[in-house]
Amino acid sequence: MTTTSNISRRHDPIFAMIDTHKKLMADELELCDRLDMAESSAAKEHGRRPLELIHWRGYDIGESEIDTRRTRLLENGEIDPATIEQEYLDAKARYQAQIAAGLAWDTRAGLTTLREDTGRRIAVEGRYAKRLARTMPTTPAGAAALIQYVLDDGLCSDERYWHTTALRNAVAALNAMHG
Repeated sequence: MTTTSNISRRHDPIFAMIDTHKKLMADELELCDRLDMAESSAAKEHGRRPLELIHWRGYDIGESEIDTRRTRLLENGEIDPATIEQEYLDAKARYQAQIAAGLAWDTRAGLTTLREDTGRRIAVEGRYAKRLARTMPTTPAGAAALIQYVLDDGLCSDERYWHTTALRNAVAALNAMHG
Protein backbone atom coordinates (compact mmCIF):
# COMPACT_ATOMS: atom_id res chain seq x y z
CA MET A 1 0.00 0.00 0.00
CA THR A 2 1.33 3.43 -0.97
CA THR A 3 0.88 6.17 1.57
CA THR A 4 0.20 9.80 0.82
CA SER A 5 3.59 10.63 2.28
CA ASN A 6 5.38 8.29 -0.15
CA ILE A 7 3.43 9.73 -3.07
CA SER A 8 4.34 13.27 -2.00
CA ARG A 9 8.01 12.33 -1.65
CA ARG A 10 8.06 10.93 -5.19
CA HIS A 11 6.23 13.83 -6.80
CA ASP A 12 7.66 16.80 -4.93
CA PRO A 13 11.27 17.70 -5.73
CA ILE A 14 11.68 19.52 -2.43
CA PHE A 15 12.13 16.24 -0.54
CA ALA A 16 15.15 15.20 -2.62
CA MET A 17 16.57 18.70 -2.33
CA ILE A 18 16.23 18.65 1.47
CA ASP A 19 17.92 15.23 1.57
CA THR A 20 20.77 16.50 -0.62
CA HIS A 21 21.18 19.61 1.50
CA LYS A 22 21.33 17.51 4.67
CA LYS A 23 24.13 15.45 3.09
CA LEU A 24 26.00 18.57 2.01
CA MET A 25 25.67 20.00 5.53
CA ALA A 26 26.94 16.75 7.08
CA ASP A 27 29.90 16.67 4.67
CA GLU A 28 30.66 20.32 5.41
CA LEU A 29 30.48 19.75 9.16
CA GLU A 30 32.81 16.73 8.90
CA LEU A 31 35.36 18.76 6.91
CA CYS A 32 35.10 21.73 9.31
CA ASP A 33 35.65 19.37 12.24
CA ARG A 34 38.75 17.93 10.52
CA LEU A 35 40.06 21.45 9.93
CA ASP A 36 39.40 22.44 13.55
CA MET A 37 41.22 19.37 14.83
CA ALA A 38 44.14 19.94 12.45
CA GLU A 39 44.36 23.61 13.51
CA SER A 40 44.35 22.63 17.15
CA SER A 41 47.11 20.11 16.58
CA ALA A 42 49.18 22.54 14.48
CA ALA A 43 48.79 25.28 17.08
CA LYS A 44 51.02 23.29 19.43
CA GLU A 45 53.93 23.87 17.06
CA HIS A 46 52.95 27.06 15.21
CA GLY A 47 50.85 28.98 17.72
CA ARG A 48 47.24 29.89 17.07
CA ARG A 49 46.18 30.85 13.55
CA PRO A 50 45.76 34.64 13.22
CA LEU A 51 42.12 35.70 13.19
CA GLU A 52 40.84 37.50 10.12
CA LEU A 53 39.60 40.37 12.27
CA ILE A 54 40.93 43.83 13.09
CA HIS A 55 40.13 46.26 15.87
CA TRP A 56 38.72 49.64 14.79
CA ARG A 57 37.15 52.18 17.15
CA GLY A 58 35.90 49.72 19.71
CA TYR A 59 34.92 46.91 17.36
CA ASP A 60 36.56 43.67 16.29
CA ILE A 61 35.49 43.38 12.67
CA GLY A 62 36.40 41.90 9.32
CA GLU A 63 35.53 41.86 5.65
CA SER A 64 32.29 43.73 4.81
CA GLU A 65 31.89 44.88 8.43
CA ILE A 66 34.73 47.33 7.78
CA ASP A 67 32.68 49.03 5.07
CA THR A 68 29.60 49.05 7.30
CA ARG A 69 31.58 50.62 10.15
CA ARG A 70 32.92 53.31 7.81
CA THR A 71 29.39 54.16 6.65
CA ARG A 72 28.09 54.39 10.21
CA LEU A 73 30.97 56.61 11.33
CA LEU A 74 30.39 58.93 8.36
CA GLU A 75 26.63 59.03 9.00
CA ASN A 76 27.20 59.78 12.68
CA GLY A 77 29.00 62.99 11.71
CA GLU A 78 30.99 63.28 14.95
CA ILE A 79 34.40 62.61 13.40
CA ASP A 80 36.09 64.49 10.57
CA PRO A 81 35.35 62.55 7.34
CA ALA A 82 38.99 62.79 6.27
CA THR A 83 40.02 61.06 9.51
CA ILE A 84 37.45 58.34 8.94
CA GLU A 85 38.64 57.81 5.37
CA GLN A 86 42.26 57.51 6.48
CA GLU A 87 41.31 55.11 9.26
CA TYR A 88 39.20 53.13 6.79
CA LEU A 89 42.12 52.69 4.40
CA ASP A 90 44.30 51.66 7.33
CA ALA A 91 41.63 49.21 8.52
CA LYS A 92 41.40 47.63 5.06
CA ALA A 93 45.20 47.30 4.90
CA ARG A 94 45.33 45.74 8.38
CA TYR A 95 42.58 43.33 7.42
CA GLN A 96 44.46 42.26 4.28
CA ALA A 97 47.55 41.75 6.44
CA GLN A 98 45.53 39.47 8.76
CA ILE A 99 44.36 37.43 5.77
CA ALA A 100 47.96 37.12 4.54
CA ALA A 101 49.13 36.10 8.02
CA GLY A 102 46.46 33.40 8.15
CA LEU A 103 47.45 32.07 4.73
CA ALA A 104 51.12 32.04 5.75
CA TRP A 105 50.20 30.16 8.94
CA ASP A 106 48.25 27.61 6.85
CA THR A 107 51.32 27.08 4.67
CA ARG A 108 53.64 26.61 7.67
CA ALA A 109 51.16 24.24 9.30
CA GLY A 110 50.49 22.27 6.09
CA LEU A 111 46.79 23.11 6.14
CA THR A 112 46.43 25.07 2.88
CA THR A 113 44.75 22.25 0.96
CA LEU A 114 42.40 21.32 3.80
CA ARG A 115 41.39 24.98 4.29
CA GLU A 116 40.77 25.42 0.54
CA ASP A 117 38.75 22.20 0.41
CA THR A 118 36.71 23.37 3.39
CA GLY A 119 36.09 26.76 1.78
CA ARG A 120 34.94 25.12 -1.44
CA ARG A 121 32.63 22.78 0.47
CA ILE A 122 31.11 25.71 2.36
CA ALA A 123 30.56 27.57 -0.94
CA VAL A 124 28.89 24.53 -2.55
CA GLU A 125 26.56 24.12 0.42
CA GLY A 126 25.74 27.84 0.37
CA ARG A 127 24.86 27.81 -3.32
CA TYR A 128 22.74 24.70 -2.86
CA ALA A 129 20.95 26.24 0.14
CA LYS A 130 19.97 29.18 -2.06
CA ARG A 131 18.78 26.81 -4.78
CA LEU A 132 16.78 24.84 -2.20
CA ALA A 133 15.25 28.08 -0.93
CA ARG A 134 14.15 29.07 -4.45
CA THR A 135 12.54 25.69 -5.15
CA MET A 136 8.78 25.77 -4.88
CA PRO A 137 7.24 22.74 -3.16
CA THR A 138 4.54 21.07 -5.25
CA THR A 139 2.58 19.38 -2.46
CA PRO A 140 1.31 20.46 0.95
CA ALA A 141 3.53 17.78 2.50
CA GLY A 142 6.52 19.22 0.65
CA ALA A 143 5.72 22.73 1.86
CA ALA A 144 5.38 21.44 5.41
CA ALA A 145 8.69 19.56 5.11
CA LEU A 146 10.45 22.70 3.88
CA ILE A 147 9.03 24.80 6.71
CA GLN A 148 10.04 22.17 9.26
CA TYR A 149 13.54 21.91 7.75
CA VAL A 150 14.02 25.67 8.02
CA LEU A 151 12.80 25.66 11.62
CA ASP A 152 15.05 22.71 12.48
CA ASP A 153 18.06 24.48 10.95
CA GLY A 154 17.46 27.57 13.04
CA LEU A 155 16.30 30.82 11.56
CA CYS A 156 19.35 32.75 12.74
CA SER A 157 22.02 30.10 12.29
CA ASP A 158 23.46 31.29 9.04
CA GLU A 159 24.49 34.53 7.46
CA ARG A 160 23.23 33.69 3.97
CA TYR A 161 19.59 34.09 4.96
CA TRP A 162 18.28 31.36 2.69
CA HIS A 163 15.65 30.62 5.31
CA THR A 164 13.46 33.62 4.53
CA THR A 165 13.38 32.80 0.81
CA ALA A 166 12.48 29.19 1.59
CA LEU A 167 9.64 30.20 3.90
CA ARG A 168 8.26 32.65 1.35
CA ASN A 169 8.30 29.92 -1.32
CA ALA A 170 6.55 27.48 1.00
CA VAL A 171 3.82 30.06 1.65
CA ALA A 172 3.52 30.85 -2.07
CA ALA A 173 3.30 27.13 -2.87
CA LEU A 174 0.56 26.60 -0.31
CA ASN A 175 -1.37 29.61 -1.57
CA ALA A 176 -1.06 28.36 -5.19
CA MET A 177 -2.30 24.90 -4.16
CA HIS A 178 -5.31 26.42 -2.46
CA GLY A 179 -6.20 28.06 -5.70
